[in-house]
This record gives sequence, structure tokens and C-alpha cells, in this order.
Amino acid sequence: MLNLDQLRIFQAVAQSLSFTRAAGMVNLTQPGISKHVKQMEEHFGVPLFDRLGKRVAITPAGEILLQATQEIMALVETAEQRIQDLKGLQGGRLRIGSSFPVGVYMLPRVLAEFRHKFPAVEVALEISVSHSIQGKVLANEVDLGLVSHDPHDSRLQSHAFMSDELVAIFPIHHPWRGKHRIAPQDLAGETFIVAARGAGTRTVVEERLKAQGIVLENVLDFGNLEGVKHAVEAGLGVSIQARSVVRRETADGILQSLPLAGMEAKVDYLYIRLKNKHLSNAARAFLEVLSGSAARS
Repeated sequence: MLNLDQLRIFQAVAQSLSFTRAAGMVNLTQPGISKHVKQMEEHFGVPLFDRLGKRVAITPAGEILLQATQEIMALVETAEQRIQDLKGLQGGRLRIGSSFPVGVYMLPRVLAEFRHKFPAVEVALEISVSHSIQGKVLANEVDLGLVSHDPHDSRLQSHAFMSDELVAIFPIHHPWRGKHRIAPQDLAGETFIVAARGAGTRTVVEERLKAQGIVLENVLDFGNLEGVKHAVEAGLGVSIQARSVVRRETADGILQSLPLAGMEAKVDYLYIRLKNKHLSNAARAFLEVLSGSAARS
């Protein structure tokens, strides 16, 4: 009979597509991983993975088992959370995934307040682009995702907890200094600096510019928001970012910013979660702190 440890091992291999990386994820040796997978394949009588040299590919049978495993793990996680809820907030664990705008510029003070109020709750945080965070919520790898782009996925619930304003940012000696607002057409001929593909703000901006008939051609990808700001400061181009992300730089005169005209400038920050997933007491308490902090911003 299969047990939960074997399913966790299988899930680690399926997610990483590597016996070596899976070994690190579950604190086993690579031979130990191989042994467990072989036992599972003997149990089902079919291969779960194709071994392609050093690479691993999941088979159709493996895909079926992965879906079932994710559902089983979600049920176990829900049971654990409900049991922890019986203890109030004197323990438990909260897993949060956050996009860069929220995770870097807002979440530190929120987590500081949360840890002060509920020191017994263990918090695990992962910061990545919005698209990646959405995938982790769907895979039940995090309890809550904080993103800046609505995924519009029927399996998820999304709720806005804060709104921000998109602004154009540019170097202090850029010709835009004499303008009062920046229209989409002003971007023509400019080098446009963006964060990594899958970032929520980048997705929102590209969608809204496309709706205006503007397709950016000269684009430089600088990976994350700090890279974007440094690139703009150095004079490599211009960008559109949330006002809260560039507040310090504009206040210090490192960057210039102007409001947008001719396109929707409001951007919402949302928390997302699996639609049918139990919301633990720790998650509820965190969302209260998050909402309170957003209201004071």
C-alpha cells in the first residue's frame, strides 16, 4: 500500500522533474528517491516517469497520479489546519506567496505587525512574479497569494485589498520633464524597461497599452523592480510602475514621475486562494492585518 511519504516523494519528483532536486526537497538521497519511485511503479505496473539521460519526464500515468496526489495533499493540509485551529493562534503555519510589488514594498511592515500579534504562528514567505505565485496557489504550495494581476481562474477566489496608481517614470534629465501627463503615444520611440515576463504590473501595462493600439517594440527586461528602477535612473529608458514602488526614488529626486493620460491608471493588489480550500485562523488573522495596513497606507 502507498503511504503519504511516498506520495510526497513522487510529488517532489513530478514538480522538479529531477531526482537530484527532489532529493533535496524531501531530505533524502538520490538512490532513496529512485528506490521509492521504483516501488510505486511496481505497485501500479506502469512507469510514472520517463528517464531521458539526466532529464526526467512525467508519463500520462504519472500525470493522473500527480493530480490525485495534489488533491490528497490538499485534504491532509486542510485537516492539519483545522486541527491547528482548535488551538487558536498558539501555533500553526502560514505559507504566503507574493509578487514583488507587495512582497518587497508593503509586506515587511505587515509581517512585522502580524508576528508581533501572533508570535507562535510560523510564517513562510516566497516572493516571485504574479504568474508563478498563481501556480503555487493552484498546486497548494502556498495558502495565500498576493498578486497585482487578477488571474481570472475559476479554481481561484480573488479579492482586492489595496489599490495603487500607475505612473510613468523616467530619468531626471529626460525631455518629458516639461510635460504634465504621459499618454500611451508618448512611448513611441522610447526604450521601455520592464520586469520579468509573468510579473503582474508588466502584464497589466501591456494589456492596457495593447488596448490603445500600442505594441512596445524596443523593450529591455531587467528581471525585477529594483533592476527596472536602476535601469531608468541610469538613462537606459522609461517605464510605467505603481506609485508606491517608486515613492522613495521620486521623493529623493532620483527619478521623475508623471501621471498617465488616455489609459486606465488604477491597479489593484489582490489576494488569491483556492476556491474550496479551508481558510485557517492564521490566514484569516493575516488578512485582517493586511487589510488594516492597506487602509492606513
